Amino acid sequence: MKPVLILLLTALPLAAQMSDPSQPADTSAPAADASTTNAAPTAPASASSSAVPFNPAENEPVVHAPPISDTSTNASPMDEAHVIHTPPAPSTPDVSSGIPNGAPPALSPDPFTDPLIVQVVARYQKAWDGDKKEAQALTADLERWMKDEPNNYLLMAYLGSAYALDSRDSWIGPGKLSYLKKGDAALDTAVKSDPTNPAIRLLRAMNYYELPAMFGKHRAAHDDFAYLLEQLRGALPMPYALTNDTRQAIYYYAGLSDVQFDDTAGAKEAWQTGLALAPQSRLGVKIQAELAKLK
Repeated sequence: MKPVLILLLTALPLAAQMSDPSQPADTSAPAADASTTNAAPTAPASASSSAVPFNPAENEPVVHAPPISDTSTNASPMDEAHVIHTPPAPSTPDVSSGIPNGAPPALSPDPFTDPLIVQVVARYQKAWDGDKKEAQALTADLERWMKDEPNNYLLMAYLGSAYALDSRDSWIGPGKLSYLKKGDAALDTAVKSDPTNPAIRLLRAMNYYELPAMFGKHRAAHDDFAYLLEQLRGALPMPYALTNDTRQAIYYYAGLSDVQFDDTAGAKEAWQTGLALAPQSRLGVKIQAELAKLK
């Protein structure tokens, strides 16, 4: 993301190159599902260069929000911010409450708006911008938090993205590839464990989109974006009420992925839909620039 999550997809490490349509992605439905380099929330550049995580708070492809804490202290955001929770399971409405039986359950808030994730995104952005000490510190904190919250799959996805940054900052050798594999594994596990969470899938999609074609992840990224678009259309389960910023980030990056596969029609459709959400937003301006290239 040349600063863009989040969107959030202030987004993810490693420069994007030509795609390799050889690797399928896990697009299983709400029963199970699955990552990474260059990249969240508030955690999100042009289609020809590396995209970034997305920052819904600023509607900027960044993968996250601007720094809001001094990482030189020992304070942990986990101590003050709550963690993401999986959406509540549908329950039988109480007829006396006036809610008819069969009514859909209330949607959970956009995952990228969670206070802890906002802080993670801010720190991730600093690491993405080249702060190696911050990258190492963030990885260490995410590993520690995951021990306390093993079922917080959005944190797991960010850990996978952090490993991608560690791979970027490592010397060429076994360690570089090892971090990359750990990142992929974390992202895939997170998506498989919480397949309907759009924030998790978006992080993996942006990470894989950014990886060089030689790693064969572009097809997996494209499939993730296709899944996200189906969620936005209502064809697949969407238990979250996404902000327009997050939705626009999905359309923006989905279009970039379509371009990797020479699908100009798909890219145009995605970008026009995203543009309609907020034509004058920062992402809206970027989308307009990409659409101009198709003419």
